[in-house]
Amino acid sequence: MSRHMAPVMLGLTAFPLAAIGIAAYIVASAGPQMMAVAGAILLLSCCILLTVTVAVVKLQRHDEWLWLQQDSLRGLAVKSDDLATRLGRVEHLRGDTVTTAELAAVSRDMKLLRRELHDYAGARQQWRHNGPEAEPPAAAAAPPPQPGKAAGREELTLLLEPVVDLASGSTSHYRAMVGLTDALGKLIGHNDVILKADQGGMRPALDLRMVKMVAPVLRRLRNRNPGLRVFVPVGRATLGAPQEAAKLMALLQKDGDVAQGMVFEFAQQDLGSLDAAGIENLARLARNGATLALREVFLGGLDLAALRQIGVRFLAFPPHAVDAGNGPHAAWADFARQARALQIQVIVGDVKTPQQAAAASRAARFGYGPFFAPPRKVKPDAGIAASAARTANAA
Repeated sequence: MSRHMAPVMLGLTAFPLAAIGIAAYIVASAGPQMMAVAGAILLLSCCILLTVTVAVVKLQRHDEWLWLQQDSLRGLAVKSDDLATRLGRVEHLRGDTVTTAELAAVSRDMKLLRRELHDYAGARQQWRHNGPEAEPPAAAAAPPPQPGKAAGREELTLLLEPVVDLASGSTSHYRAMVGLTDALGKLIGHNDVILKADQGGMRPALDLRMVKMVAPVLRRLRNRNPGLRVFVPVGRATLGAPQEAAKLMALLQKDGDVAQGMVFEFAQQDLGSLDAAGIENLARLARNGATLALREVFLGGLDLAALRQIGVRFLAFPPHAVDAGNGPHAAWADFARQARALQIQVIVGDVKTPQQAAAASRAARFGYGPFFAPPRKVKPDAGIAASAARTANAA
């Protein structure tokens, strides 16, 4: 109970106690004829005393709940400050020094922090509905991680999303995605992993890791279908940094037999923010055998000849850019003719409905999205046998 409520409660307690004393005095001084009045005063004072006692107990539990919430908030604040410090440290690390374990550790801490915030919010909502009599919020907090599950059990997982030929409905290519699998097998999605990597300054390290993961899988896939390609997302931080781009090209030279099958995919917005050095890095990637693709493209303001010159061979549009509901834009016919003349393929991505798929088939050759097929998880040992055979042949 708070300090400013203590005098109030003491005052409320004094009144029924005084009434009990008055009732006893009436009985002693006035005799049996005032027994009924004394009994009524005694009953009323006992009810008031009981009510005050219940109120004191409720206030005491409410104060305990508030103290638990303050402790929880202080703990969350300490954890968030610690995580911010770790992220700041990681931002100053170079891409080649950031390991998968460090990336997984930071992502795990972010996930635990989000879970504790979610549990705190849920417990607070429960208290609003049920009052302090409900289970204390501290009991609803996430349990501490078990010794065998706290560290070293999370790993990056490669996923492949089919890119479908809209004319035949068959899978022609794949898009590489990455997830983070925790100790219980729960998968953190590609978009969340990419967002945290961008915010933590670890996107170059993640991009290089993805290239290493894709190479053996792509080698096995191209043994079956030599024309198959895998689209690998690349961030602006990787494209705009000469050293990171050089590491990317070194990986392409190391895996030269699959370099032709990799398509480095980046957003049109990222292309517009690159400086001259970043554009040169793109051209160097193309000269080293890499194919480039733009995603999240809009029709207006595209210079197809310039894109062709820096190595762009695929353009991926969102569904609403192709058809916003009134049919394909009139400029699509001219655009499609220019794209075919420059051997640039058009893709419609993130297709979710049959209507979007129908519109995409009229404007593009390829499509991908939930309507066609979800991303498929790749086994960790996929492609190892093909890589071992290649190494043995080279020896």
